[in-house]
Amino acid sequence: MSDIPDPNEESTPEELASEFQNLGDNLNKIFIGAWESEQRKNLQKEIEDGLAGLGNTLKQTANEIQESEAGQRIKSEAEDLRDRVQSGEVESKIRSDLQSVLHKLNQELEKAIPPAQPAGEPEDEEAGSE
Repeated sequence: MSDIPDPNEESTPEELASEFQNLGDNLNKIFIGAWESEQRKNLQKEIEDGLAGLGNTLKQTANEIQESEAGQRIKSEAEDLRDRVQSGEVESKIRSDLQSVLHKLNQELEKAIPPAQPAGEPEDEEAGSE
């Protein structure tokens, strides 16, 4: 007789549990085999080497930019901005500009508001046609 159970026969709970156990064992062996394979180790090494090379290239590029004239100018401007932020100059300028913009906006909105009718006077829709 073969090891393959007949699908028409009823299986016991123990046999079903045994099959799940065998499935788990087999999957475990496959995963361990794949993890320990030379192919996976080679791929991992290639990825690590590639990332290390990328890191070195980025570090070298950053150093070149930092040492360049443009890099020095950007660094100087960033330090200047930091100093102005710390001194409160930037906050004061933003506050002043925002107040100016809001004031102009309010002036324009006030121009768009229709004049209010004095209390007690009915609106005359034909006032301009006489």
